[in-house]
Amino acid sequence: MNKKANIIIPVIFVGLLFVVLFMGFIMLVGSTVINYVFDIAVPELETLGMIDSTNMTDVASYTITPVNTMVQSLTWLTGVLYVMMLVATVGFAFIFRSTPSRWLIGFYFLLVIVLIMGSIFISNMYEEFATGTDDLATRLREHTILSFMILDAPMIFTIIAFLTGIILFSGSGSSEEFV
Repeated sequence: MNKKANIIIPVIFVGLLFVVLFMGFIMLVGSTVINYVFDIAVPELETLGMIDSTNMTDVASYTITPVNTMVQSLTWLTGVLYVMMLVATVGFAFIFRSTPSRWLIGFYFLLVIVLIMGSIFISNMYEEFATGTDDLATRLREHTILSFMILDAPMIFTIIAFLTGIILFSGSGSSEEFV
């Protein structure tokens, strides 16, 4: 049995969950900053008036306003994208189910503990940002789906890691390891 190849699947899976966690945090903060900038810049750009022979207010209504509408909808788009990424990681476990060695369950458990600690760190970091009273904190709280998913990331990642651990270590059923 090739035990070195079997260790790669749990490592890649937990690494993928780390990437999804960090991407969720980056999407949350990034879309909040973009939303903040657009809320400040768009009213100014829509009231430029005439420059030479061009009516910049009309130009802004055709260019800036549709982009601003899309940016304002990032609050729910980022949440839906994050949930889809989490579902895709569970799908990853179904795709790469290959009956890894039963001895790797302890290693997988250790990786999951590290993942949960990382999600606690990200959750606490986000909570520090979101509990403030400044304008950025109120915009962070507008992201209801993604805020919930980041604040409750330790619980969500524990459940995902538990379920996918069962999926990964149950195997495809065609080959059993007798120890």
